[in-house]
Amino acid sequence: TTRVPGSNAKFKIGMCQTHVSHDKKVSLANVKSAIEEAVKKGAELVVLGEMFSCPYATKYFFEYGERLPLPGQLASDASPSVKLLCELAREHKVWIVGGSLPELEGDRVYNTCLVMNPEGGIVAKHRKVHLFDIDVAATATRPAMKFKESDVLTAGETMTLVDLPWCRMGVGICYDSRFPELALAMRAEGAKVLVYPGAFNMTTGPAHYQLLARGRAVDTQSYVVFTSPARSEDKNDYQAWGHSQLISPWAEVLVEAEHQAGVFVVEVDPSEADRIREQVPTSYQKRGDLYAPYAQLEDATAKRRRSENESSL
Repeated sequence: TTRVPGSNAKFKIGMCQTHVSHDKKVSLANVKSAIEEAVKKGAELVVLGEMFSCPYATKYFFEYGERLPLPGQLASDASPSVKLLCELAREHKVWIVGGSLPELEGDRVYNTCLVMNPEGGIVAKHRKVHLFDIDVAATATRPAMKFKESDVLTAGETMTLVDLPWCRMGVGICYDSRFPELALAMRAEGAKVLVYPGAFNMTTGPAHYQLLARGRAVDTQSYVVFTSPARSEDKNDYQAWGHSQLISPWAEVLVEAEHQAGVFVVEVDPSEADRIREQVPTSYQKRGDLYAPYAQLEDATAKRRRSENESSL
């Protein structure tokens, strides 16, 4: 494992499961209140949910999107979500993983998670690298679910790692959590905490949300943080599963929310990841001679399928 900076000391993570309104000012007021509550409970790293200030539907991403400040510039009132997070990080001297928001750049929109340091600076930007394009048929036990982020969004191109004072953190967004390759790549670069803001729905959430969180914890022997928005009371809105949760490197569920708004603070110990990795040393036991190239093989298959689909249009 790559040696990385960080004290390895215990620290507290706060998950803020907030309501998202069609009025961005209301959503941001909910975020401000939740972050302040998390800080009062001792949180040193605060995590928000995916699309915390934008209703989760492709038709809203342009309307609610924000342009990021250029390096060295402060966020303006034209980017109220970004401005608020920078101000709260600086005021409370905490790290903030800003869930995600629609980031506008040129004529493109990205699903972007910003990480702020206690000085209020933007130190990392993760653009969702796997876009949520699914078409799940209804069954007797679950509703249908069809969503295509790629109608509006552009995928990111980079893996995101952040050096916290305590350890290295990897960041993904929602659908990124379905890809163990990304989690394992971040773990190989020394991450001991993986954070995934995510708005799973009422079809995939009950089936896979905790399974994926615990699965990534087992794969990487890391703490895994899944933070969701609260479920809307308006049935016409996208119905988030909620159930924000924090998983230990042994894949224990340390805390799990319900679907309502709430703030949950948990102490984590990065040295626990070291202990689990020594006791079950899977990172030293991999068989690169058998399966290391499989991601490249799958990528070639995916490219062929995309080409076939495009030629049939």
